[in-house]
Amino acid sequence: MTPHDLVLEHYTFPFQFRPFQIEAINTLSPLPRTGLYLEPGLGKTAVSTACALYKLIKGEAGAVLVIVPPLLVTQWVRWLSRVKLRDGRSLRVVPYEGPPKKRRSLSFDADFVLSGIQVFKRDLERIERETMSRRWHVILDEAHCIKDVASGNYHYYRDYVEGRTHQLLTGTPLNVPIDAYAYCNLVSPGAYRNLLHFETEHVEAKDIFKRPCEYKNLELLQHNLLLNSIRKTKEDVLPDLPEAIVTEIEYDLDPRHYALYKELAMTKLLRLKDDEKIDATQASALFHALGQIVCQWHYFGQDYKLKSNIYTLIEEVVDELGDKKLIVFSNYQRTNEEVVRRYNAPGIWGAIPPKQKLLNLNRFLDDPKCRLIAMHPVSAGQGVDGCQHVCTDVIYAEPPVTPSHLTQSLSRVHREGQTRSVTVRLAVARGTLQRDRVSVLAEKEELVNPIQGSKTYLTGSEIKRIIFGGTLGYALRLDT
Repeated sequence: MTPHDLVLEHYTFPFQFRPFQIEAINTLSPLPRTGLYLEPGLGKTAVSTACALYKLIKGEAGAVLVIVPPLLVTQWVRWLSRVKLRDGRSLRVVPYEGPPKKRRSLSFDADFVLSGIQVFKRDLERIERETMSRRWHVILDEAHCIKDVASGNYHYYRDYVEGRTHQLLTGTPLNVPIDAYAYCNLVSPGAYRNLLHFETEHVEAKDIFKRPCEYKNLELLQHNLLLNSIRKTKEDVLPDLPEAIVTEIEYDLDPRHYALYKELAMTKLLRLKDDEKIDATQASALFHALGQIVCQWHYFGQDYKLKSNIYTLIEEVVDELGDKKLIVFSNYQRTNEEVVRRYNAPGIWGAIPPKQKLLNLNRFLDDPKCRLIAMHPVSAGQGVDGCQHVCTDVIYAEPPVTPSHLTQSLSRVHREGQTRSVTVRLAVARGTLQRDRVSVLAEKEELVNPIQGSKTYLTGSEIKRIIFGGTLGYALRLDT
């Protein structure tokens, strides 16, 4: 009997698994360490649940710990409530969340315990103590949180799962090839002896800060990344999914607004010689300031009556859509707040508590009068589901920073269940660094797509070119 058939002999699911999902269950369930790299919308949660239930049935685990971003705890609880034993009983599910006093009162006597990554780290001593009495299988959802092997997230998780079965879930593409090392080390630890071995095999050159900037042997890296793992894209398994049409919309800033942009830029650049190099930290700070001023004229101009033309563009798109809904993606909290303020719209970004995020999402999904929602590409790119049933249009008021931000956020609407073509609008303010940001996004995508970087230092002349728009005519390719 296959793992898929064995699980269905003991449990009922609210839908039938698709062939590619059955393949993933049958391949990964018997393995101790696995990676499930299905693109957003392809059922990672359901497949990983089936794999975990197989472990329970076979006695390889007595319970399951699911570590997720806080926003996803409620969604996991709702999902698991739909999975039943064959006799009709529900799974015993404990959301391990809330203030410390509440968490101390929660029992680990359950089939599934759900914890946010920060709570997991904060309460690790107690979690270790509570999970020593029986074997626990671990699921790490949105596993990109551990891709930096120097981070605390990686070290806490690596140490906890040592000697335990576990599964990494992520549909997010790699931002740069070196991100793959963390996944390989956790899922197929024999592939590389250590980070030095990985760099010897795959790093062609490093920059002046000793960070990889050129790579080699990407075919071998792809092979190792997929050891004990399943990777599927929407194109692989959803041939009937309507296309996503990506268009750039260029617009001009108000002359007074652009003068303020240039003033801020030149204040920094007058001190920088054309042949002088500045490090990534300095460049990043400058780019962030100039990236915000494009959509936040009201803030930098210290007058809330000032209106960036991005909001005029958003209003034009809303008018064009009639009664259809629109998602506005922005990188910066102040931009999201301004969208909410101007249009009395709900919003989802990092500073909003998880319960309020869920209320805001439900308002967008359920209220026909709610035409618009403001979202951060990362905060709303993790587990937000349902938008594909009510929305086909998105606009990026600020260009996504990485390919993963683009893929995750766009997959809120371009995923299974979408029946209509999706229109993606990338807004680009002429004469600003947004033009170069779109170009860098395309370059990074070209690098990491085959295995599922930009410069780390720039000269003064290069920075000026980026700040004032670079070269027009870049083309963005989006394989979704």
